[in-house]
Amino acid sequence: MNRHILILGLAAVLVLTTGCMGLGGPNAKIVEDSATKDISLSKGLVYNVNAVIQNDGRDGDITVTAKLIDEEKGFVRDQVSTVVFIPSGETKKVSLTLDGDVARTYRYSIEVS
Repeated sequence: MNRHILILGLAAVLVLTTGCMGLGGPNAKIVEDSATKDISLSKGLVYNVNAVIQNDGRDGDITVTAKLIDEEKGFVRDQVSTVVFIPSGETKKVSLTLDGDVARTYRYSIEVS
């Protein structure tokens, strides 16, 4: 009987310690994304990438990374990251700008971590 109480007590301490250490941080997901391309005289081809990020976890900082990938050759032409704070249960719109070459065809990707 005392052994069961000790095991339950240790389990409770472990659960409380894990919760206090913040191991259950933000849980971000992309709920919507889009991109538009423009031509700039100073930069050439510019992709404006927009994403709506939802945080289903605890309040915290979330890194949003957008990549512009050359469709023919498969390499990353440009990559931009930003860190945003999103409270638990909320969403935030994030906009990033990527630069490309006018003569190339690209696709974009967005990741959160």
